[in-house]
Amino acid sequence: MARRSAIVGLILLLAGCALDREDAVREELRRWLLLAETRHFTSKPSCTAAVFALVSASVKMAGGPRRVRNFTEARLLIGQGRAVLFDMPGRSPSEISSGLMARDLAAGLGLLSSGVGPSLACMEQDAIRAGFHAVLTSPQAVTIYDPPNNALILVDPTRRLALFLRGNV
Repeated sequence: MARRSAIVGLILLLAGCALDREDAVREELRRWLLLAETRHFTSKPSCTAAVFALVSASVKMAGGPRRVRNFTEARLLIGQGRAVLFDMPGRSPSEISSGLMARDLAAGLGLLSSGVGPSLACMEQDAIRAGFHAVLTSPQAVTIYDPPNNALILVDPTRRLALFLRGNV
């Protein structure tokens, strides 16, 4: 009986754990972005959604994501498990996701699930959801997809913000 209680207790404890810690996400993003303060951070067992102010909207490319200018190149690198920055001026993150999905359903769904799950489960405040939607549909936003870490990073150069989204799907 005591053993069963201990197992149930452990399951409940693990179920309450967050997917990420803020300091770990900041460290992960520091490789590529110059972060300022955290504007929002929510992490649950199934998702993480964070918004960080940026010192600069520039992305560090040395040792960072690989810049891709077309979906063929993106598919190849994503298939190799490489992080990519979509350099496709005039295309919003939503359009990039749709374009990738049309060419490679698995890669497109991976990118999509990294953003949709957290947007639904980890963005409980209307203002955060509205901001996410604004960046998701902005042709000025920069899209970075990191498949090994199941992370989607959206950079809003106009507002100098970075949105970090990760789901465990």
